[in-house]
Amino acid sequence: MASDKDLKKILRKLEYGVYVVSMGKGADGNAFTASWVMQVASEPPMVAAAVHNKHKSAWQLADLDSFVVNLLPESGLATAKTYYGPAESGYDKLQAKDISDAAVTGTPRLNGALGYLDCKIVERVKTGNHTLYIGEVVGGELSSDGPILTTSSSKLHYAG
Repeated sequence: MASDKDLKKILRKLEYGVYVVSMGKGADGNAFTASWVMQVASEPPMVAAAVHNKHKSAWQLADLDSFVVNLLPESGLATAKTYYGPAESGYDKLQAKDISDAAVTGTPRLNGALGYLDCKIVERVKTGNHTLYIGEVVGGELSSDGPILTTSSSKLHYAG
């Protein structure tokens, strides 16, 4: 059987996009860098985002009805780092940021992102030390069709 160290090394080989998930209302909302985001249904279109249960974002999402997945351009590493972890940037992550409201839910979205998915939360599933927030995609926009930031290109790996 593989050691915990070996398993972590293997898990880091899985490829993910690197996104900023935002929630709440306006500049009082919150945002975090996420790589565990994926499409889980096509009819209706749905995505899931895994959030560690000890993080403030999980506490907030438990009481909210929507979130936005912001797609970062391949050159968006600095943006990803802005929203990475509470210790680096505090909890007021949307204060003084270039944001606007998503068209359907009114959830804050990042201006300058490649695009975004506006998601209404339809289910929460506990999965060990994380919760999957499953959202029906109710809106979105693609501003540019360029490549997105990934775990390989950013070196921002998250293996729990």
